[in-house]
Parts: sequence; C-alpha cells; structure tokens
Amino acid sequence: MDDRDQATSRSAFAGMLSSLARLSAHRPGIVLSVVAVTVIASIALTATSLRFKTDRSDLIDPSAPFQQRWLKFTEDFGYQSDIVVLVESSEPESIKQVLNELGGVLEKRGDLFTNVLYKVEPGNLRKKGLQYLSPDDLAAGLARLDEYRPILTGRWDLVRLENLVPLLDAQLKRQAEQSPGETERLLHHADRLVESLWRLIRDKNDFSNPWPEILPVDRKLTAQANQTVYLLNETGTMGFVMATPVKTADQSFEGATAAIQELRRLSREFQRKHADVRISLTGIPVLENDEMRRSQEDMTYASLASFAGVAILLLFGFRGLLHPLLGLGMLAVGMAWAFGFTTLAVGHLNILSVSFAAILIGLGIDFGIHILARYLELRHQGMPLGQALVATVRQIGPGVLTGAITTSAAFLCAVMTEFLGVAELGIIAGGGILLCALAAFIVLPALIAVADRHREPRTLPSPFPFKTWRNLLQRHPLMVLCVSLLCFSVLGWQFFDWSTPVPTPRVRYDHNLLNLQAPGLESVQAQRRIFEGSRHSVLYAISLADSPAEARRLKEQFEKLPTVHHVEELATRLPDFPSSQTQLMVQAFSAQFSKLPETPPAPASASPVMVGRQLESFLTWLKTRDDELSLRIADRLDEFLGQFSQLRLVDQMRFLGEFEYRLSYSLLAQFRALADASDPNPVTIADLPTALSDRYISDGGRWMLQVFPKNQIWDMEPLERFVADVRSVDPEVTGTPLQNYEAARQIKTSYEICAGYALAITLLLLLVDFLGSDQLIPAFLPAGIVLLAGAITMLVLEAPLSPIWLILAFTLTVLAAAAWIDRGTVAETLLAMLPPVCGLLLTFAGLVVFDIPLNPANLIILPLIIGIGVDSGVHILHDFHQQKGRYIITPSIMNSILMTSSTTMVGFGSMMLAAHRGLYSLGAVLTLGVASCLFISLFTLPALLSMLSERRMPEANLVPDQGTAPASDQARVA
Repeated sequence: MDDRDQATSRSAFAGMLSSLARLSAHRPGIVLSVVAVTVIASIALTATSLRFKTDRSDLIDPSAPFQQRWLKFTEDFGYQSDIVVLVESSEPESIKQVLNELGGVLEKRGDLFTNVLYKVEPGNLRKKGLQYLSPDDLAAGLARLDEYRPILTGRWDLVRLENLVPLLDAQLKRQAEQSPGETERLLHHADRLVESLWRLIRDKNDFSNPWPEILPVDRKLTAQANQTVYLLNETGTMGFVMATPVKTADQSFEGATAAIQELRRLSREFQRKHADVRISLTGIPVLENDEMRRSQEDMTYASLASFAGVAILLLFGFRGLLHPLLGLGMLAVGMAWAFGFTTLAVGHLNILSVSFAAILIGLGIDFGIHILARYLELRHQGMPLGQALVATVRQIGPGVLTGAITTSAAFLCAVMTEFLGVAELGIIAGGGILLCALAAFIVLPALIAVADRHREPRTLPSPFPFKTWRNLLQRHPLMVLCVSLLCFSVLGWQFFDWSTPVPTPRVRYDHNLLNLQAPGLESVQAQRRIFEGSRHSVLYAISLADSPAEARRLKEQFEKLPTVHHVEELATRLPDFPSSQTQLMVQAFSAQFSKLPETPPAPASASPVMVGRQLESFLTWLKTRDDELSLRIADRLDEFLGQFSQLRLVDQMRFLGEFEYRLSYSLLAQFRALADASDPNPVTIADLPTALSDRYISDGGRWMLQVFPKNQIWDMEPLERFVADVRSVDPEVTGTPLQNYEAARQIKTSYEICAGYALAITLLLLLVDFLGSDQLIPAFLPAGIVLLAGAITMLVLEAPLSPIWLILAFTLTVLAAAAWIDRGTVAETLLAMLPPVCGLLLTFAGLVVFDIPLNPANLIILPLIIGIGVDSGVHILHDFHQQKGRYIITPSIMNSILMTSSTTMVGFGSMMLAAHRGLYSLGAVLTLGVASCLFISLFTLPALLSMLSERRMPEANLVPDQGTAPASDQARVA
C-alpha cells in the first residue's frame, strides 16, 4: 500500500467505495445492463406519474395558521384570483362599448372563464328603495305626502298654475311670521317653480322639474338602482373586465394558460377593431402565468446552454473527446435517477423545484470530473486499468463522497424549515446530488472499463499540470497568502457601511416580487398603471364577517386606517334599518299610490290674464322681503313676466298649456318613482345584483370585505404597515398580501435556518470523514448524551423546543470532544470550512460592489455556497493528508477543482441569459459565490497549508514539482 492509500485508509468510506469500483471495473457489462434497466424504469415512471403544481399557494405548508385561513376562505368562496383586462381610452363611451363586447364574449366561454364581471345591472333593489331611508325620513315623507292627498285621490285639476300660485302665495304669507323653517321650504318650492318657468320660456326644450322632492334620496343609490354601472375608474379613463380562469385538468406548468392565451387573442382582435382604446392583461393569474412561462422558457435555454458549456469545458479541460462524453453519460444517468426519485419521493414539481435540473447539471458533473482527473493521472503513472480505477476511488472517493454528502445535506436541511416550496426543493436537489454521486462511483468506472480496455496509457489525454501555478504556491506561499488577505480585506471593507457609529452590512434584500419579473412585461406595467390611474391594486386583503352588521362595522374600522384606501363589500347595499322599523311606513307609501292614473288628465285651458295677475301679486310680496333667496326668485320672476308679456295671447295660452301638461307629468313621474320603490317585502340577498352576490357572499352566509391599500404593497416596508394595520382590526384577515407577507418571511427565515443547519451538519460530516473509525464513538457519544439531556430538560420545563439550537449545541459538543481527542482533526475540519465561509463573505461583498440585492429567488446561496464550497476544501485536505512533506497541491486536484468550479459556474451562469430577473439574479449570485470559493480554494487555502506543513519536512528535502512525469522518473526523483 502506497503513502496515499495509507493516508486514505483511515476514512470509513474508502473500503466501501473501493468495493463498488472493483465490481464496476471487473463486471462492467452486468453493471451497465442493470443501470440501463433502472434508467428506463425511471424515465417511464417520470413520464407517467410526475405532476406539476403551479399555484404559489402550493409552496406553503398547509398546516401554517395563515395558510389554513386562506384555504378555509377559498373553500367557502370557491375563490381564485381574477384575470383583469384593462381597457384604457380618453372616451368613456368607447371603453363601455369594449367592455360590453368583450365581457359578452367571455360570458359565453364557460369552458375557460367563470365569474365574469364588467358591469352591474340594476337588480330588485329599485323596487325596495324606500327601505333604505331612515324611519324619520319616511315619517317626514308621509307627512309631506299628505299635502298631495287631494291630487292622489283624483283631483288632478288642482295641478294648474291658477291654483298652485295662489296656494303657494297664501302659504308663504301665512307661514312667514310663524315658522321660518317651513317658509324656507316653501321658498325653495317657489324657486323651483319660477326657475322652471324662466328656463322654458327661454328654450322650449329646457324643462326642469318644478316639484320639490318628497323624500331625500341618495343620488348615488338612485343611479345604481336605475341604471347599469360599469367598472370604471374615477375619471372614466380606465375600464375593467374581471374573470376567473378555469384551469386545465392536466395541471401543466402554465396552469391557466389556455384561458390567458384565448383572452390575449381576443384582446388583439378587439384592439384592431377599436383603434382608440388600449387593452392590457394583468392580475395575479397573469402575473404568475407570465412568470412561470418565462422562467420555464428561460430554464430550458439555460439548461441547454449549461449542458453545452459543461461539455465544452470538459473537452478543453481533459483535452480529448471520449472521457468528457463518459462524464456526460454518467451525468445523464444520474439525472434520470433523480427524476425517478423525485416522482417517488415528492410526486410533483413546483415553481421552485422545477429548476433542479439546471442545478444538477452544474453540480452533478463535479463528481465525475474528480474521478476522471485522478484516473488519468494514475494511468499516466503506469497503473493498469482496473488497479487505476480502484486506486482512484480509494484515494479520492472519500473526499468525493464527503463533498456529495455535504452538498446534499445543504439542500436536505431545507426539510426542517417551514416553507414547503423550499423543503421540496431540498428533498429533490439533495437526493439528486447523492444519486449523481452514486452514478460517479458505479456507472463511470464501468463506462471507463469498457471504453479504455484496449487503450494504452500514452494514448490517454493528459490534464493540464499547472506547473507555474503550483510552483508559485510552493515557493512563495506567504506572498500568495498576503495577496489573498489583501483582496479579502479590500472587498470586506466594501461590505460595511462605515458612515454609521456601528458599521452595518450594505447587502440589500428586495422582497418585491414584481422586480423578479422580466422587464417591460405587459402584466407588470398594466398593474402599475391601474394603481396610478385608479388607486386600485390587484393585491387586497380579505376579511370575513358573519353578518351584514358586522361587515359594516369592519368596513368603518378598516377605512379609518392610514394605510387603507377603500373597502369593497355588499353589506352597505342592504338597508341600514331593520324592516320591522320601516315596513309599515313603506306599506303606507304603497297604499297612497294605489290609484295613480296611467297619464294625468288633460289640463283645462289656462287664463294668461289670471295667471299673470297672480304672479304679479306674488312678485310684489317677494320684493317686500330682504333675504337673498326671495330677491333671487323675484329677479327671475320679473324677467319671466317681462318675456311672457311680450308674447301674443295665443302664444301665452300655448305656453301655459304646455307648461301645465309637463307640470302634471313631472308630478306623476315623481309619484311613480316612489311607488316603484315602495315594495314593503324585506330586502334579501336574492335582491342584490347576482354578479356581486356570487363574489362577496358565500353559500354559508359569510360576507367578504376586500380591503385595498393606499400605497403599493409589493415592497416589504409598506406591506408590513398594511398587514399590521388590517390585523389590528381583524386578526383573522387573509388575502394575497397576507400570503405574500408570510411567505416572504418564511422563505427568508427558512434559508437562514437552512444555512445554520447546513453549517452544523457539514462540520459533523467533516469530522466523520477526518476522524479515525476508532475515534467516532468517543467524539459523538458525549454530544449525544448532552443532546438527549437538553431535549428532556426542555420537555420537562415545557420550554420551546428549537431543533436548530439543539443541533448547534450538539455540533459544538462534538467539536470540543474531537479537539480533546485529536486537535489536528478539528483544525483540519475548520480549514476545510475556509472556502465556504470566506467564500460566502466574499460573495456578500461582491453583491455590494455589483449592486445585486438578495431576493427570494437567489437567497438559496446561503446553504448552497456552504455545500458547494466545502467540496473543494475536503479534496484539498484529503490531498494534504496524502502527502508527507511540505504541501504542494496535486495537479489532478487542482485540475479537478478548477474544472468542477468552472462547470458549476457555467451551469449557474447560464441562468444569466434569462430575461426573468429572478433567474438572472440567481445565476449571477451563484456564479459570484462559486468564483469566491474557487479563489479561496486555489489561492488562500493551499498557501496556508503549505506554510503550516513546513515542519513536516526540512526545506532541503522538499519534493520538486513532479507534474505528470512517468512513474520511473518519479522514482528517480524520490
């Protein structure tokens, strides 16, 4: 056994891995046949059973309290977010025309759209309008109606100026001294009458109702009850069609794509037909659909670019064609197994885990690169094929397996987090990495055994020896270390903001999900225009009430909040007063109008002379008063009489006949409007417009309130304020903003906790790898006892049991025990952690320098850099173990680390081709992180180990650079 074998044999993994390699090298046909069967089975299982979940709600743990509230709401209301069609124009009538046409088409497409809403038709509320008035108003109206009792009983002959003017004159003179309030009411009646006369004599088409209102009626309610109300903004420049998409049964990646694509086709068609309008699509389904389709398309291109880039790097790095193809074949097998594992273990992909293929391309090939590099080095040293394969796996297999386990553990730690989407990605990616490593130990040796069985060592490719680089590390380690520390210090200085009394990190975290979308996306721009032009938002909180009274109370409280713009609900469309207080009075109104004629009888001919005298007498009395209203009425009446007196007698008679005819009709119309609104049957939900009641009232009788924010709430700061405010009114409030808020917190916390788990588990795995098999029990047993005692104590004291603190305590205890047993092993473990820890710090500094914020898409770097970076540290420390003198990194190790880091950077860097900003930032941050770890791995750590190993052999006895010299030359040098 040579020195390297002796150094490796202490690892518990070496024997097992050597046996696997020996089996694959000696029985490659059997091994590859079994592998082919498993690959075919994995592909078949994936094709028939793997499903896809596209809803963001699927990323959240259904047991979380906030998610349970959302699921209960969707169950009660059958709720899905709406597609919003935005129609913009400077002409409101053009908008209404498009709304009518487009909305009508969507209503007929029940296979793709439900709950289409673009206008609200008047419902049964118009027949029950009087029930919306207070009992006091109704009582006052009945008293006022008594003045018209003779007319209501058939005396329509009283509706003549000859009777009306002297009656009004007498009432005013009688009330002038007794009741100022009644006088003012009569003066307003006189004002309306004179105004109507004055306008009609000026323009025969300009007639205004001269009768005072019998009841005070809300104009807005009257409009809603008597005409169609379109969904328009306040200025009439924006119209909206809202429709819920019917998702396809196959649950494809795009979810509601069929509905959205059809709506986009219709939008283009209507855009061509109506050139004066602008039609855009937005809404949560469209935003998510655009994100999913764009990210899927980008990931496809990124995966192809990644695979091609990895292939080119392998061809360049190994300076040949055959062995890179063998490595890619091994990767293909590992990925096929990974897809099969995903189908069995999880059963579906979500919008986060769908990217795992690109991750495996960048990481899975690393294991094959290490094995190929050492195998080719050993073959050039003269080892036979089978022996070289077994020696390769025995020497570097433990490091490869440790790196695979630590990288996998970094992902699998996500299982212990609350965010379901991250946990599923952790299971899929962690399992896939282990399967790619298994393929490297089983499939790759078998492929090499078949491909190289008749090849001489001299015909095999030779990886780059990196002599200059290695000589620099060997001869000037202190200089390399100082330069590394200088670079680290300069970038570290950029990481902090030194303008504050206490330096603070300058890394930003961007919660805004819109910033993850591709720039210029129609749905994003439309959503922003909606908010700016109408103060509406596709994001709104949802509160539920058990009764209309509770809904009104909640609305009043919500609208007092500083972060709330308005609340939309249906409860305020119901009467404020119970029917028991108003029903009898409404019945009284109905009884008064029971004998209304279809048309008023034709008025008798009016006497212009008599009417003129009466108006002159009324004018004289008005001029005796000094109040502003009386004087204004007098001026208008005087002007009317002046114009009336200039008419011929026949024209005067025609004018008075026309006016009295309209006078009778306007009073009858006023009576009929009240009669039409005097249905005494109580207002029920069935009387509300169906288009609204279906949306705002559940089958179980719960009332929904939509609480709209005053500010844009895509950013965390305004979102936090909005969530805190609405929860102060209703702690059970739900809705997309609440889901976004809790999911953003969960995903950020999950990755942070995942990084803590990854750090602890990586340290433990390194200790397992570096400690001798006889040292494992003494090192881990005390920590296990401490862990058990701590858990029992916390349970007895009923203290919150936090797994992360227990694991960290366990890890520290293991480190302490291991340091007591073998301080050198702990030192080597910490040295192996140098690339990930320092690489992560350099990455953060780079984010500040390049102004790249962290976000929900790229925060995965926290655990991932720990798992990836430690891989290089493990290989260098294993290489360090296998040398006796002053350490100089082995060419195959340097070559493999450089190539694995390069392929990983190509794999992740390919995402920077994506238009989707989330994927772009993920690729950029991971590429920067891997480059930072590579810098520490090939500069700082080898130089530090070279200086630390000076005592192992005097300077004069150092082995010079051997490069890839034949075995005989190496023997002579030794």
